[in-house]
Amino acid sequence: MTAPKTRWLAAVFALEAGLVTCGKKVQFWQNCAARGLCDSRYEVRDHSVHDAPPGSPKGHLKPLGHPDFLDSWDGEVDVFTEPLPPEKFWKEYHGPRKPFILKGAGLRSPAINWTDQYIMDSFGDEVAKVEWRNEDRLTDYCGQEVKGKYIHCPKDTIPYVESRTSIRNFIKTSRADPEWGKYIISQMPDNMGKEWHIPGFVNCGKRPKDDVVKGKPWMTQMYENNFWYLRVLPGKMGTSTIHYDMNHQIMCVFSGKKEWIMWDLQTESKNIPMWNEYYSPPSKGRPQGSDDSPIDGERVDLLRWPKFAKARWKNTTIEKGDCLYTPAHLLHYVRSWSDDEDDYRNYALMTMFQTEEKFDPAHCSDVPDYVRLSDYDVMWGEFPGSEDVPRCMNHIKMGYPNWKRMLRGLAKQELSKDAFVAFWNQHARYPKKRIKAAWESFQAETSSSERWSQRVFASTALAKLAKDVACAGEGHDGPERKLRDGESWDARNEYSMKGGKTGYTDEQHQEL
Repeated sequence: MTAPKTRWLAAVFALEAGLVTCGKKVQFWQNCAARGLCDSRYEVRDHSVHDAPPGSPKGHLKPLGHPDFLDSWDGEVDVFTEPLPPEKFWKEYHGPRKPFILKGAGLRSPAINWTDQYIMDSFGDEVAKVEWRNEDRLTDYCGQEVKGKYIHCPKDTIPYVESRTSIRNFIKTSRADPEWGKYIISQMPDNMGKEWHIPGFVNCGKRPKDDVVKGKPWMTQMYENNFWYLRVLPGKMGTSTIHYDMNHQIMCVFSGKKEWIMWDLQTESKNIPMWNEYYSPPSKGRPQGSDDSPIDGERVDLLRWPKFAKARWKNTTIEKGDCLYTPAHLLHYVRSWSDDEDDYRNYALMTMFQTEEKFDPAHCSDVPDYVRLSDYDVMWGEFPGSEDVPRCMNHIKMGYPNWKRMLRGLAKQELSKDAFVAFWNQHARYPKKRIKAAWESFQAETSSSERWSQRVFASTALAKLAKDVACAGEGHDGPERKLRDGESWDARNEYSMKGGKTGYTDEQHQEL
């Protein structure tokens, strides 16, 4: 391996020094971890991959968090060892968009004791979304025009692959082949929520008057739940891209460790290149969507992006039993590994809530410190779902629309049956027969003596209809089939979102 790596490094150094330019079209490359050269922990990695040409700026080709970046370090995130009161959370962390750790908050959850056998026995039949353990998003842009430039890609680019398999099959495969470079990042099966007690600081989110949970007026509307699982050999790690997400998140780690490096785009956006530049600060509204950076987190190119050296960053490492609050739109990079000689797993659970949720002091008394996730009416918490909501059943629903917005629109004024059918038809192509059936169920399960808005939010039939219409809008016309034992299939396997190998050239990554 030494000779090919040396040739690759020599070629890269020549490119960075401007010595090789003639005829070159490719300006973006897959990151070092995705190519297998930087997927080991820094302390055991071959450091020659980080050797920079003489005269390079401090930190050039070094990994994020390296001592060469200490000049721009802004310290570690806040750490708490006791439950945070909701008032403190909403005013001091949610509002300013500040992350923090709640040490040991996951230790009271049964999920802390899950063995692989227990996971397979209890949740193993459910389907999971599987991706490369070391993420890269170059294929999102191959053949696309980004900021006025056409993106060319090397011919040996590794395709983006998103697979479906059962949790049981994934665990069996990862145990049989420890070098298998995949991980689960998927919607959480319902029953996992019964074994995770989430911190109560998230509560006291404001709800519409008639959508308050009976007996639990403090309960915040949660949006989506996720399950993360990877297995790594000693010294190896999983890596993310540098990116931000659109929702507020609470993640608890139950095995392994996750190092987070974070940047606040409210102050640092001018120093950090982003692929799409979708970000807008809270004062100017929401970003257009999630976004990521072309910077390689394990090998930062400061010749190309010198301003990045000035970007102020924070960091933290969460370990078994810790929970982390990450605000929406916080740029971050994550390394995942395990240094437990008896357990090479790294698994975590996450729940989210949306940016439209606001603090409601009027419903913020007698709030428990911890609440089982299954007690919440999570918007997209039902997985695999049921035949009552056929277009959602068995589909991995991550980033799906807020279907309660449809109910809020419906609740504004009472409608006739014909107006009711027209209301739902405007959201997606959906069978009128099912809409009319939902109307009949709605009439049967609620009383006409109640306020219309009360009836809308209390109706099980309308909640099911709204979810099914939302899934129809995502292109589903029925349930996703259950997988046979040991089966897997690729939902996506693409070199370019434009199709085929659009944007590809004869150039290749020089490490090969």
